[in-house]
Amino acid sequence: MKIDKTLILSIVIVLLIILNIKQWSDPYKTETISVKVPEKKGSFKFSYDVLQFPIKQEDSIVYKDSIIYIKNKVNIKLAEDYKNLKSEFDRYKLFLNAIRIQNYSKTFEDSYFSATVTGGVQGEVQSMAFDYKIKSRRIKTDTEVKNYRFGIGPQVGMNYTLLGGFTPYIGVGLTYTLIRF
Repeated sequence: MKIDKTLILSIVIVLLIILNIKQWSDPYKTETISVKVPEKKGSFKFSYDVLQFPIKQEDSIVYKDSIIYIKNKVNIKLAEDYKNLKSEFDRYKLFLNAIRIQNYSKTFEDSYFSATVTGGVQGEVQSMAFDYKIKSRRIKTDTEVKNYRFGIGPQVGMNYTLLGGFTPYIGVGLTYTLIRF
C-alpha cells in the first residue's frame, strides 16, 4: 500500500485550519502580566478654618460647685475631680491641665497602606495632619495584546515539492503563524 504524500499534506493543513479557527477570528489575545506598583508617600496639612465645624454634642459643666450632667463621661470625671478638690491651687492646676494642648498620634496599617493622623486639641482641634504611605507590591492583571499573524525572520524547516519531495530549508522569509505555543 502506497501512501500519497499530497493526501497527508492536505490532511495536516485541514487539521491546522480546524485547530486555529478561534485564533484566526480573534485579533487580540489575553496575557497575564505582573506589574510592580511603586511605593507612594504623601501628607496633608489641614488649615484651622477647615477643622472647625459645629458638632451637636452633649456635655457636662460645673456651675457654683454643682455638676450639671450632660452625657459626656470625660467631662463628668473632670467636673467631679474639680468638685472634690478643696484648695484653689489644686483646682487651678486641674484647670491648667485640662486646657493645655493635648497632642495625639494614631497609626493605621495593613499590608497595602499605612497612615498616621497627628494633631493637637485644646477644647477644639488646633492642628491636624495626615501622613500616608501606599506600600510597594506586585499585582497580576490580564491585558489584551495584538495577536500578530505575520512575521519576518530566520526560518529553518523542511520544504516539500512535487518533483523533489522533502528537502531541508534554511533562510529568511515571511511567515503566517497558524499555531502559537
